Amino acid sequence: MSTREDLRRFYALEINHSSLGLSPWKDPHQRYFCTPEGAEIFSGPGVDGIHYVLLPEDERVFCVDPMAEESTYVLPVAEDFQEFLSFLLFCRDESPLAQLWRLNESEFRRLLEENAQNRWPGCEETLAAQSAALTAIAETFGSNPRDPFFKIKELHRAFDPADLVFSDEYYDVLGLENPRNTTSPKPETHYVLSASIRMKTGEERP
Repeated sequence: MSTREDLRRFYALEINHSSLGLSPWKDPHQRYFCTPEGAEIFSGPGVDGIHYVLLPEDERVFCVDPMAEESTYVLPVAEDFQEFLSFLLFCRDESPLAQLWRLNESEFRRLLEENAQNRWPGCEETLAAQSAALTAIAETFGSNPRDPFFKIKELHRAFDPADLVFSDEYYDVLGLENPRNTTSPKPETHYVLSASIRMKTGEERP
């Protein structure tokens, strides 16, 4: 089954997707300066502009992080959606996957331990919803938890960001020469979260 078919099955599940940090992306037109052109945004945790996308004619799952660095704004985090789910079962939510680009192995393991021990007032309902969601995923997709660290690092090393196509806003924000050398009028934009993150006017951060 393809990534897009598995994605549809995932969002058809009657689970609390937000307990995994994977709330459905509400507005397909809402994009950040580093969202690749043609990307299908399907989810985001609502933190720091992070969002997950599929690229045209590609089965891989990508994480877009506007708070990252130029060569790491967009990185693959799974070969396909089934693999993404197996990594999700291991980490119990999406956050470690989004942060893995900047972590070494000991930092990654420590983050998992901290997340497992994290408690806050009223957390019982969220943690119960998370456990129920993970159980439903494992049963529906026949998935098993899989340690993502070495596989995702391998995906990162093999990925060439030069293959990505970005909007004019990307080059404006980073002060880079636009390879298209366009002089056409650009839509008005405003900054959100920090001076380094820009999103099209009229949109709210998820």
